[in-house]
Amino acid sequence: MIDVTSNMGEVIIGLQSKIEGLKNPDGLLRTVALSVLPEMRKRVHVEGKDSTDSQIGTYSSAYMKVRTGDYANSDRVIRGKNKGKVKNAGYFTKGQNATYDVKTQKANLARPNYRRGSDTKVILSLTSQMENDMSVMATSDGYGIGYNNPFNLKKALWNEERYKKKILSALSQGEVELVITVAENYIEENLK
Repeated sequence: MIDVTSNMGEVIIGLQSKIEGLKNPDGLLRTVALSVLPEMRKRVHVEGKDSTDSQIGTYSSAYMKVRTGDYANSDRVIRGKNKGKVKNAGYFTKGQNATYDVKTQKANLARPNYRRGSDTKVILSLTSQMENDMSVMATSDGYGIGYNNPFNLKKALWNEERYKKKILSALSQGEVELVITVAENYIEENLK
């Protein structure tokens, strides 16, 4: 007869400590949030999709001028392969930013040139501030994905209201599947 109980106590004690570790979900929740963060950032700020994986919306033609810098007074490339393309965003001619050089009688405050593409698909990104601020944050329930800058949170909520879609306040089906996979792997690794 083989005695299999000789190290049973050690195995049970080792298993109990691993199970105890899972009773504190902190590590699991942080790992899940860190895994979902890049996927959510890509979905919203690169692909321009809401939580149902549908397009968030379409930018207006007026806003596209801001994104591309293609204003009536934008300088254009005059030679070479890029001839006719926008060189810069021009100068402010109206509003509070419009200033004029008295000598030349021309506007002298340059508009920012964001150099975004001409795709009208909403991607909630102009200066990249919002997606760079997106991070994993401790909450009273564990961990979540949010913004360090309160203004970026306001922008996120405003866009959900504007487009009448859950964009950042809900996970997509793919992100939910990722949560399950990461959680299962984490539990499996911690029960070895």
